[in-house]
Amino acid sequence: MPPPNLAILLLQMQYPGMTYVESEITRAWLHKHGAEYDSIEFNWRLGDGADVGQEYPAEIQRMAKLLTQKRADIVGRKGDAVELIEVKIRIAFPVIGQLLGYRSLWKLQHPELPVARLLAIGRSVVPDLGPIITEQGIDIECFPREE
Repeated sequence: MPPPNLAILLLQMQYPGMTYVESEITRAWLHKHGAEYDSIEFNWRLGDGADVGQEYPAEIQRMAKLLTQKRADIVGRKGDAVELIEVKIRIAFPVIGQLLGYRSLWKLQHPELPVARLLAIGRSVVPDLGPIITEQGIDIECFPREE
């Protein structure tokens, strides 16, 4: 069953934590795959973030934590598992570290909800890197710009 808010998500101009171009890529992905998920969340915070100490006001402590937590672009839930999705204009080596790191943080924080898939979506992949990225267990899907 598709996410109850899919129609609204498809109308959004920009998604949380994303640039306009990343949002265009995400919208194309949502049109193609959004109905496959039970829920879709954006800008999902992972990890503890920085603890600046009790000597700072509570609001500063909260802001420091939020600014330093890692953030998965998209978490798509399918049944009792999730997919972690990173959006890039050009998919390159950094996506490997991000998605593998997000999976490790997810396992620590949500052991009850396994990660079924890591996915990088973008306009293109840097030449020669696609096979290396997929070798790390990361799926890739490209959504070229529509002219």
